This record gives sequence, structure tokens and C-alpha cells, in this order.
Amino acid sequence: SDKWMASVVGVWFLLVLFAVSRTQEIETNVDAYLEDDFAANSSQQPQLLPRTTDGEALRYVPRDVVDAWKKRDFLIVLGIPTVDVEARQRRRHLQRSTCWRFPGVATRANNFTGAMLVLYVLARHPSHGYNYSATLLEEAAQWHDVVTTSIDEGRVTTNKTVGGSGFWGLEAEIGMSRKTYFLFDFALRLFPTVPYIAKGDDDMFLRVPQYLADLRTLPRRKTYWGFFLRYYRRRFLKYIGGMCATLARDVAEKFVSYKPLQRLVRLPYSKEREPEFLSLNMDHEDAMVGRVLHEMRYKDVFFCILFCVRASVLMTYVCYIFFYQFILFGFFFIVYSMRII
Repeated sequence: SDKWMASVVGVWFLLVLFAVSRTQEIETNVDAYLEDDFAANSSQQPQLLPRTTDGEALRYVPRDVVDAWKKRDFLIVLGIPTVDVEARQRRRHLQRSTCWRFPGVATRANNFTGAMLVLYVLARHPSHGYNYSATLLEEAAQWHDVVTTSIDEGRVTTNKTVGGSGFWGLEAEIGMSRKTYFLFDFALRLFPTVPYIAKGDDDMFLRVPQYLADLRTLPRRKTYWGFFLRYYRRRFLKYIGGMCATLARDVAEKFVSYKPLQRLVRLPYSKEREPEFLSLNMDHEDAMVGRVLHEMRYKDVFFCILFCVRASVLMTYVCYIFFYQFILFGFFFIVYSMRII
């Protein structure tokens, strides 16, 4: 009957309101957690990890190449956090031999002329004694696009394999988040006029001509561009997927200026400190960016949708979207069927 249908809809609406109110109640104040509480226990402050200097980051890039970069008027710098292991080196090679040969990419082959400069960001891997491997140094000497940090790569603690689904373990994922923060901070300093900075994956394929054509149509302020996602942990968080996340310069500046994150990316990892890292979603580097922008209350950020990137995880996200749509459709179908009966 109509009354029964109205009752079902009313109960469903009240449940939604209750869920929203509970989400707001349990929302944590990250600033208070990371700053006030930490200040109250200042006697127990751990020694922070050293910052990577620009000299260390550019150790394997010739000086004349850096000078050439500074003379160029790049539209965008794309940083790709990657790992000093053979499987990841192969993926870097595949990108250099395919999508980085599109017109518009600045590489050593064209004396770094082009609208988009691609840089690979690495940390010191435990399998090489927390040093950079000889193979990587050869790669850096050949391509002049490798940026090295003083960050120690986090250890993998799961059975996940390269190209497979799953999670690398919290320590490894936090290491990825450290590199992601570094690339935005470093690019802002080294390229003081570049309008956009992006973070990508080493297993994505980017249709560069379409990407650059689309980028030139977007606002140069408050743009946050890529594959739109939602993440849920006590509340929904909007962010752009890490396979290719593009930030306008002012958005990147807001991201790196968040003081609780500045401290966390230099905080040594330990099991006891995991709640601190999780408080800013450092277990997922892309969600971390969205979380910080949310905490900064940066108003009117313009979310744009990107369709010119292909990644192995993209279809997983698409399947999740269709799954939730199917559940929602099923709910309304059941209600409608019961009404007919």
C-alpha cells in the first residue's frame, strides 16, 4: 500500500540522517591530535628523519641538465614515485619507450624541450642495504630523469606482487606517501613558475597529447584533476586516484604546507606510531592528498575527471562503482516489488 511504501521510505531516510550525524560525531580533529597532544608530551618527541636536500635529490642529474630545466617553461612536472627493484625498472623502461615518446614530453632525447617533464622519485631500498643499486645509477646516467631521496624504503610485509591487487603492508605504503609528499615539495621549489604538478604510477599508460590538450583548458588555480574516488574510514573522503593525480600549483602549495603532515613524513616508522600515520591516511598516498586538502578546508577545489590514463587498477575501481550501484538498484527494486505484491 501507499502507506507502507511511505513508511519504508521514511525509515530509510531516518537511517541515512542517523548515519550522517554519527559520522560527524566521530570525526577526529587531526590538528588537535597531531599538534596539541604531541606538544603536551614534548619530552617524548622522537628525532625526526633528515630532509632531503636539493643537492642530494639531484645527485645523479648533471648540472647542465638542471640548468636546462630551469630555463624551460614547462606546463607540468609529473613525478612518479617508484622502487629500486628489477620489476619496477622494467616498468620505467616501458614508459620511456612508449608514452614518454609522445610529442610534448621533455626528455634527454629532445634536450628536455616539451610541455611535460617526467621525473622518477626513488628511496633507498632495504634489498640493497639502504643504498642505491648500481643498476639504478646506470639508469640515471642514461636518462637523466631520476631523483633520489634520503628516504629509506619501507619493508614489504605482505605477499602482494608487482601488478597484482592488494596491499604492500603499512610500512611500505607509508614510504610511498613520504615520496609523494617529497615530489610535490621538491617540484614546487625547483620549478617556481610551473602551473601544474602531478603524481603518477610507474605502471600507467598516459595518452600525453590528449592529456596536455585537456590540461590547457583547465583553470590554473584550485584544480584537482584525475580519476575521482571516494574512500571510507569512519566517513567518506573525496580524492583523486594516484595513478595520475594533477594539482594546480596553489593546491600543491596548500598540500605541502600542512604542518601535521610535514612532521609525519619525517617521523620514523614504528608499530606504536601507526595510529598517527593512519590519522592522515598515509596508508594510501592518494587518499592522503585528499585528506590533507579536506583538513586544510581549502574551499572551492575544482575536481576534474580524467579519462586519458590507463592503469592496471583502474578497472578495479570501476567494478567497485558498478557494484555499489547494483546494490542500490537492488534495494529499490525489492521495495518496488513488495509494493506490487
